[in-house]
Amino acid sequence: MRLLLVEDDEVQAHTIKQALIAQGYVVDGAADGEEGWDFIEAFTYDLMLLDVSLPKLDGITLCRRVRDRGDNVPILLLTARSSSTDKVAGLDAGADDYVVKPCTGRELFARIRALLRRRNASSAPLLTWDKVTLDPSSRELFYDGQPIALSPKEYNLLELFLRNPRRVLTHSAILEHLWSFEDPPSEGTVRAHIKRLRHKLKKAGVTEMIETIYGVGYRLKEAKPPSPPEIPASPPQDTTKANLQAIWEKFRPQILGRLQPLRDAIAASERHSLSHDLAATAANTAHKLAGSLGIFGLKTGYSLAQTLEEELKSAIAATPENHFVTLTPDSQQHCQTLIAFVEQAEYSSISTPHKVRESPTAAPLTRAPSHLLIVDDDCTLLQNFKTAALNWNFTVAVASSISTAQNAIAQQLPDLVLLDIVFPDDPLAGLNLLADLKSRYPHLPIVIFSAYDRLRDRVAACSLSSHPHLQGGDAFLSKLISLPEVMTTIAEMLKPIPPHRAKILVVDDDLSSLDYIEQLLNSWELTPIVVSDPRLFWENLETHAPDLLILDYKMPYYDGLQLCRIVRNDPTWQSLPIVFITAETQPTLIQTLYQNGADDYIAKPFREAELATRIFNRLERVKLLRDLADTDVLTGLANRRRGSRDINRYLRLCQRHQQLFSLIMLDVNDFKPINDRYGHGVGDRVLRQLGTILQQQFRQEDITARWGGDEFVIGLYATQKKDATQRAQQLLDCIKTTPIPIAGQVQLQLVLSMGVATYPEDGADLPSLYAVADTALYHAKATKV
Repeated sequence: MRLLLVEDDEVQAHTIKQALIAQGYVVDGAADGEEGWDFIEAFTYDLMLLDVSLPKLDGITLCRRVRDRGDNVPILLLTARSSSTDKVAGLDAGADDYVVKPCTGRELFARIRALLRRRNASSAPLLTWDKVTLDPSSRELFYDGQPIALSPKEYNLLELFLRNPRRVLTHSAILEHLWSFEDPPSEGTVRAHIKRLRHKLKKAGVTEMIETIYGVGYRLKEAKPPSPPEIPASPPQDTTKANLQAIWEKFRPQILGRLQPLRDAIAASERHSLSHDLAATAANTAHKLAGSLGIFGLKTGYSLAQTLEEELKSAIAATPENHFVTLTPDSQQHCQTLIAFVEQAEYSSISTPHKVRESPTAAPLTRAPSHLLIVDDDCTLLQNFKTAALNWNFTVAVASSISTAQNAIAQQLPDLVLLDIVFPDDPLAGLNLLADLKSRYPHLPIVIFSAYDRLRDRVAACSLSSHPHLQGGDAFLSKLISLPEVMTTIAEMLKPIPPHRAKILVVDDDLSSLDYIEQLLNSWELTPIVVSDPRLFWENLETHAPDLLILDYKMPYYDGLQLCRIVRNDPTWQSLPIVFITAETQPTLIQTLYQNGADDYIAKPFREAELATRIFNRLERVKLLRDLADTDVLTGLANRRRGSRDINRYLRLCQRHQQLFSLIMLDVNDFKPINDRYGHGVGDRVLRQLGTILQQQFRQEDITARWGGDEFVIGLYATQKKDATQRAQQLLDCIKTTPIPIAGQVQLQLVLSMGVATYPEDGADLPSLYAVADTALYHAKATKV
């Protein structure tokens, strides 16, 4: 069950929230009425606990607002006021119950269970299904009198089904009820929990309790379970929390060391000799403390530091340059309170970083033909696909019916399925097959190919998603498009993807923040590059070529806004996503960040799950855009634009670090006769095969690009001409011994020519190196070397 707790007292909110979580509830927390209303508008709750005395919007007004919009969710008011008048006001506003604080945990839990029973169809204290009995008060599950051990999330999932016995629960409904805002999973997570719950119930003898309604969701099903076996073990615990504890212990002395400017500011203010410089240093210290304390979950210290920073800035602004700064008694008290807080602070419980979106393991590059299964009742179309596939290095199996397709998949799992979702004898057969395949093979690419491409058809296909990155059928194509376009889409989806951990460049002068973010990025299988001195930013940017940039705003030497501007002013890096993480929250500053090129902004303190979601969303979108702009569609290599940019970047690094750089040019001999004799389809097949071979033969850090036509360019950093020539010759030998099969059992024996040029021996820039390599290539063609 998912609950909302709106309580402005941090200590009480934390205590109640942890007690509810220990009881198995999913809890979202808000600190004021307006924030609570934002949660209510965004999510669905089974019950709300509202404090009466809330800032911005009090609990009774919030309760009335919920009722005014027609929401009948149970509402339990929490307050220290015990008068009858207060209770009547709360109940008249629409509350279902009223609890006077302090109250015992047992009383609070009993009232929550009573309200939940009252709302659901099953009003009995015990929830039952056949011989299965669930006791919400003790959180115990029995089958035929024998206990069944479940994880907390599995227990909550089963309770949700038992409280809604006649309802089909969609993935989104389950997510809304069982996961909090701080822990957003994917729909694949729901399927995984359903699978584990079914497995544990089956081991206990409960079979077919939860039924899948394809394309919709899940519901309870009538069943006669056999006798129970042994209880499975609980899942292991995560150890990331201990790592974050270690980071806090490591940097706590450094954070304590920052307090001296605050002590100096207090002493100088008492002597009426607080200078502008010392006050500015104290304000900067408060800013850094806000970031450090906030990132470790110490919200009280974070708020104190922010308040003090604003007070110091205001005092400086109100004082002429040649006068001493005057601090009010409140500001001095805030300064002393912050010092005391930091000195006594202990590590605050930080939620375990949510490992968002595991990247699928990349398949090794291979020249073996990809195997397609085409499921369609159009026999002419099937034959056309079989003919076209010969020039795309595909093997094809065809199925004109759903049963034939199921048999073919049972015999050999294809690399991709092309599926028509509408069959005349059964309009839902294609969608049912799609749902079955995505359930059993979540990473199997499926292309929907249908004459029915209305909005409702596309929505029906996408609703069967089983993977957070690949929605439903992975691609939906109309039968109005041409066959070559279909084959190109298939080739793109089957294009081998080399293993890659996205590189994140983080620039922040706060070492504790750097270490913390580095820990999080590593736990999400990303590669962090951390820089604490902004003066080293540009060198690290060009050396590592990150996929995303994280900047702090306020830093010495160069602030984050200046770094953002120089990135956006350079054509090489204009598309690099930039995310700011800072304790600064002024609306005018945030607007300025966006106006100067920031893609996103996250305020400290932040939720780990929020940071992960934003980073991965940015990485996915920028990868898609880069693939469209920088990748040669036919070969999968970099196009000329991207190749030129990467080569120029390497040349700048070579100049800076006195390194060599070699440029290899490759050209297919007699390529035009291949097109003339066999057709351009075979010529495209040759170029695609060369692209695959180049990706196999060279490293990920090497530059491999299609320059145009049948001409390819390879860039090798820190490589002398002799070694580059040797590697190019090994490539030519590999191509000579790898004939390319084409239609009619004919095999093409390719011959390539090459030319090599090296920086700085043959030139200092790309045009000069290209000219030398091009001359060497044509000399090799002429001499047949």
